[in-house]
Amino acid sequence: MRSAIDELHGSVGLRFWWRTFEGVQDLFAEGHGEEGGPDDPLPVKTYRGLPRHVLPEPARRIGDARWSFEAFRDAHPQAVPTLDVLDQRALSALLYWTYGIGRIELGPHAVWPYHRMVASARCFHPVELYVWLARPAGDLPAGCYHYNPAHHSVTLLREGGVPDAVRLGAGVRAESGLLVASAWFRKTAFRYRDYAYRLCAQEAGMTVGNALLTGAALGLRGRVHYRFDDAVVNRAVGLDGKEETAFAVLDLSPADEAAPAPVRFPQQPLPPCEFPDIHPVHVQPGRTPDGAWSGLTALDLAARLTGPGAPVAPGAFHLPVETPAPEGVLGLAGPEPGAGGVDLAAALRARDSGGRMFLPDARPVPFERLASALRYALEPVASDHTEAPCRPLVEAYVLVLGTEGVSPGLHRLDATTAPPALLRLPARGWRAVVDMLCDRTPAVNAAKADALVFLTADRLAGERWFGARGYRVLHQEAGIVAQRVSVLAAAAGLSARITNGYHDGMVRDLIGLDAAHVPVFTLIVGRRRPTAQYEPQLTW
Repeated sequence: MRSAIDELHGSVGLRFWWRTFEGVQDLFAEGHGEEGGPDDPLPVKTYRGLPRHVLPEPARRIGDARWSFEAFRDAHPQAVPTLDVLDQRALSALLYWTYGIGRIELGPHAVWPYHRMVASARCFHPVELYVWLARPAGDLPAGCYHYNPAHHSVTLLREGGVPDAVRLGAGVRAESGLLVASAWFRKTAFRYRDYAYRLCAQEAGMTVGNALLTGAALGLRGRVHYRFDDAVVNRAVGLDGKEETAFAVLDLSPADEAAPAPVRFPQQPLPPCEFPDIHPVHVQPGRTPDGAWSGLTALDLAARLTGPGAPVAPGAFHLPVETPAPEGVLGLAGPEPGAGGVDLAAALRARDSGGRMFLPDARPVPFERLASALRYALEPVASDHTEAPCRPLVEAYVLVLGTEGVSPGLHRLDATTAPPALLRLPARGWRAVVDMLCDRTPAVNAAKADALVFLTADRLAGERWFGARGYRVLHQEAGIVAQRVSVLAAAAGLSARITNGYHDGMVRDLIGLDAAHVPVFTLIVGRRRPTAQYEPQLTW
């Protein structure tokens, strides 16, 4: 007999949550929140009555954008940075370059003015970032803090090192500390209602992906934990577990140490939670009742866990494919700057989504620039999936449109070769998909793009290994890859616009996927034209 959660997951998870644009139409037919009025939440979560510490000015250069990639580290073993102590200046750089405000849009048409280091639907930024210091960092005592990007400060929520209950419940070592990425649903759901679950999961993945890039550039090694005891982590950080809940925990350690292996569950009964409850007070704007997104809340509650899970089989998430003829291979090898040649801070400052109206420059770009944006997209990630880092649980397909010396066509990104390559797929009618993207996302002219990148996931494998947790895990995995592409595209002088406005069936037919394999991201990559949009970078 199926449990109530199984029933909920079967009816909600399979038949509703994997829908794409058609689902958005259905949801919007029920009504959605308006921006700029009393329903609109504050852009930044703000606590009251708690100690706040302003962080030092963040470093303007922090290290190479590629240090989190295994292949790049192996090629430059003597230059790998390491950070022995997470002091205040390192903490300032870690938090700012992971999720700080990088530029602000000015002028009468600045509808979404505050741009952080990761893309967000309408710049709502529903992810909240918490850091738990395992030991003091300068004047900051060990404890759990919330990061306020508007003031580049941290608010102390709980003093003391990481409790044993959190270490066991999340399966972490926490040698230097933890980052916890949560989803504050209201910030997106007031407008997108239940569909916000998808957007929050995607942005959580992009934020974690950016934390991995930033931590590695500074000399920290990170391991992502998706499966943890929700009640323990939420209680420790002071979240209500309903309107805001933890989505990912990032275990931090010095880069010169072996990545800490995840603590499997159950190994021993969890000890009683020795920390007291906290109920930190923060500003609660917005009048829309949370019942307006009750489906989102129901699925999230169905996905709760009581601790880390067993290892998964990453190969189950990837399609077996035949190797094409040699003439169908586009190698992604090529000359690239040595260690230190691609500064992450500069790339993050340059990263954008092409502006509100993205009309890419129609001039073809050299293929080498596109190759540099894709080369490391599917590099292994240290996570609680397996003991050793494993490739993200997604596939990447690239529709090349406007690059020099390469005829338009669809390719699969093959990460099994060294270096990776684009394998050309049999000719299919891709023009209808480009037309569809232009129709569904009129703010972006996809026909002028240099390339379209589709990230897909095996939803049935996600169900099999993660249960109701699978939806958000796979979208977070795709978010990590999307952030890599966005940042490295920016380093190559390209913009990457993420869109969920596409027809799921048309994209699957183009790629040749069955119903189990679904597109979860589309990135439109191209050179941004100069516009009247005024977005000065914030300088310190």
